[in-house]
Amino acid sequence: MKCLSSQRGSAFLLVLLFSSLFLVMFGATLSFILVQHKAVEQEVARSQALHIAEAGVNYYRWHLTHSPGDFASDTGVQQYPDPLGGIFGEFDLSVASPSVGSTTAVITASAHQQEHQRTESRVRVRYGQPSLAHFAFLTNSNVWFGDGESISGQLHSNGGVRMDGTGDSLLTSAQETYICGAEHGCSNEVKDGVWGSGVDPVFWEFPADTVDFNSLLLDLDQLQADANTPDGLYLPDSGSHGYYIVFNADGTLTVNTVKSVYGPVNGYNGETWTYESNDKKTWTPLSGYVNIPLPTNGLIFVEDDVWVGGTLNGRVTVTAARLPDGSFERADIYIQDDIVYTAHDGSSALGLIAQQDILSTLRSDNTQRIDAAMMAINGHIFRYYYPELSTQPYATYAVRDSIETYGTVISNTIWTWSWVSGAGGPVTSGYETTTTTYDPDLTYSPPPSFPTEDEYAFISWEELTLNEL
Repeated sequence: MKCLSSQRGSAFLLVLLFSSLFLVMFGATLSFILVQHKAVEQEVARSQALHIAEAGVNYYRWHLTHSPGDFASDTGVQQYPDPLGGIFGEFDLSVASPSVGSTTAVITASAHQQEHQRTESRVRVRYGQPSLAHFAFLTNSNVWFGDGESISGQLHSNGGVRMDGTGDSLLTSAQETYICGAEHGCSNEVKDGVWGSGVDPVFWEFPADTVDFNSLLLDLDQLQADANTPDGLYLPDSGSHGYYIVFNADGTLTVNTVKSVYGPVNGYNGETWTYESNDKKTWTPLSGYVNIPLPTNGLIFVEDDVWVGGTLNGRVTVTAARLPDGSFERADIYIQDDIVYTAHDGSSALGLIAQQDILSTLRSDNTQRIDAAMMAINGHIFRYYYPELSTQPYATYAVRDSIETYGTVISNTIWTWSWVSGAGGPVTSGYETTTTTYDPDLTYSPPPSFPTEDEYAFISWEELTLNEL
């Protein structure tokens, strides 16, 4: 006969055992759910903090658009409101202003959501103002690249483009159609904004946005003031033909006064015939300016015509202008000799800014190299047409072999290095082959005070961990 109390005791033990197992499993499940909930909550908070940090960066980009050059205001901790007027979170902004020779600002934002202040996200974003040197070629006029001419980098014209040469990047015109005249081998014919026998027409775009050259005009008075300080180099009227600045590979320069030029010759400047000389003949070093260091702020301002040549080791901008602008004959820059960098790694950069023209002279090197970002504010970057006549004493200089530019060409009016006898004909004056190549290092690290575009452009984004700040 079985004992009833023994059976009840065994049942109780089983109930207790299963209840304990249930409680353990329930507790473990509940703990797992709570851990997962907390992890999800933290991930949501981190994601929200990341969005708040990005909002802070975007806010500062807006700030720079409206207050270019102000990298101090509106930094620090700021609140991020929610749509109902409450506080959703906070971001803390710090901004590193561009270093010397750069246009790139580094914006770092740390942020958290209001209810999860211990969960932070941090981002670092680089924005920069692209310099106009990101163009290999920019002009306010019609332009013709012949079959002996090539360009590497972006080309834009506010006029029409006849492209019979080669290119490897965007080639844009602000015109849908234009009237092609005799200067481009046409008889006042209507042509597409970009046309010709050149290769890679897949890169041709027209019409494109117009580049407003009026907005590119530099403040020459400010450039003069910045150069006329202990950190810059200011050269007044020479009292002679102008100056000859020679850059030396050791990072120095020598300023010479040009004492005489070769006799004047007939030349066509694209609009009219002239009788002048742009070639230096004799020069003497200017006392106190022999093998001197490059100016600390990289600015040289010359209130006269200036010849430039040599090997540059450093970053500098040469501006030639007579002020007040328009009160005197505007100043030109002449390139008779090669201008080259010691290295093409961004450590050297030359800006040449002429109030009027930048001219490759009659007696320029037979194979000429120009490493520079060039800008002719009111005139053009050009080589005159010199008729090749046996009776002329300069006939041997009329046709040159090749010219190569590394940097950018910004010409307000018509540009050319060479002249041909009819469409597809031989070169009768100037350089038989021309090569234009942009310098990628100048886009966000242009020569000192070289003009930039107004808008800041995105360069890079990265999320930081705690030990990366």
